Amino acid sequence: MNTFRILIIDDNLHHRSMIKSILLPITDDVFEASEKEGSFLISGSIRPDLVITPMRASTPEKPCIYHLLKENPSYRDIPVILTGSSESDENIKKGMAAGAFAYIDKSEAKVTLASIVEKLLKKSSEHPTKTRILVVDDSSSVRLMLQDGLVLEGYEVLTAVNGKKALEVISATSLDLILSDVYMPEMSGLELCKILHENPLFSQIPFVVMSTENDAANMRQMMQYGAAAFIIKPFNIEQLMMTLHKIVSYEFRLLLKEKERLAGEQKLLIAGIASLVKALEARDKYTQGHSERVSLILAGMVKHSGGTPYDIERAQIAGRLHDIGKIGIRDDVLLKIGRLSYDEFEHIQQHPLIGASIITTIPSIADILPVVVSHHERMDGNGYPQGLKGNSIPLWARMTAVADTYDALTSERPYRKSTCHGKALNIINDASGTQLCPSCVSIFLEWLDSEGLDIMSITK
Repeated sequence: MNTFRILIIDDNLHHRSMIKSILLPITDDVFEASEKEGSFLISGSIRPDLVITPMRASTPEKPCIYHLLKENPSYRDIPVILTGSSESDENIKKGMAAGAFAYIDKSEAKVTLASIVEKLLKKSSEHPTKTRILVVDDSSSVRLMLQDGLVLEGYEVLTAVNGKKALEVISATSLDLILSDVYMPEMSGLELCKILHENPLFSQIPFVVMSTENDAANMRQMMQYGAAAFIIKPFNIEQLMMTLHKIVSYEFRLLLKEKERLAGEQKLLIAGIASLVKALEARDKYTQGHSERVSLILAGMVKHSGGTPYDIERAQIAGRLHDIGKIGIRDDVLLKIGRLSYDEFEHIQQHPLIGASIITTIPSIADILPVVVSHHERMDGNGYPQGLKGNSIPLWARMTAVADTYDALTSERPYRKSTCHGKALNIINDASGTQLCPSCVSIFLEWLDSEGLDIMSITK
């Protein structure tokens, strides 16, 4: 039997008894008190390992035990589970932001309370030390200010002057949270966040960014690398505490786990769909590898035009799946040797819409929908399926049209031989402004020139 001391504070005797009966199999060190009696905790008569108390508004006449705990530096590190009956999302968010470990609806206590307390107990036994935070900032005054403030709040604090030094600390020490500036010498916060995001050993450590209000571009990029929160400079220690309390709470950790699970499922789903496309293309030697080659070209164009690493990754996915709709095209049309009849061509023109119907069922890749739907639109409005014209065609769809055209020209077809690289570029230049977007053609040509690539060697 564990000696994990729990204090239940509730004016409802029945509710206290019910919670106690749930917890006794976990620990026999359970105390009960009314809210009035619970004030003995604040005066230091007893120090529990966990407090369970109802969520309610605090008034000067009747201060809430929960707020009294969090206002007393000696008890701020005690985890608190809030209970309630059908509380609003807004009230729950306020409670979690103020540092609650979890919220449990009274109607669900019998189902969820024991498992949450057991996880807390396990965490306490595995990590008996205080929550450990690494502060990364090249300003000694900022580091000192944050260290002093966080220590007063009950945190253990380590510091580093830049991302490079931070990596040394992270590799040698277990951490609960990283608080980092963006602009630092040797290694920036952006670089540090990216490195940690790509390493499974460290990707789940919450990363909080300290930044200026006009740093929107870096904010977006660091969100893509998994940053948990941003706090805008200048800030006071109270603002920071609200952010940190929320992030180190149990509920936030559950959200991180759920995010990790969904990301894993997304990767498997995309891999599965890409495999279907490969299998589809493998039936026809003339289109085998087409989607992968379009993916390489599109990603290169997006990178050359200033896309972020996240943009490049999404472009690769879009390129691989741009022809996913061909799964719904009849084999006698898709694999026909020879030119298509009018009716057959009308049938194959449905593949962007079929692809759209597949992609719209997968919210995590909804951003690639414009590529799937519109990569056969033309600048002169004579494309399909919607007959879009000019810049009303989404940019990435226009880029994909160039990549698609190049690969189609340089690939052998049953009704014609492949076109050489130089001649294909001449045809693409001639189609600029009518079939293809002139700016996207320029990006394609510039990408080829700047990368110094032998396009034939990477696409065939």
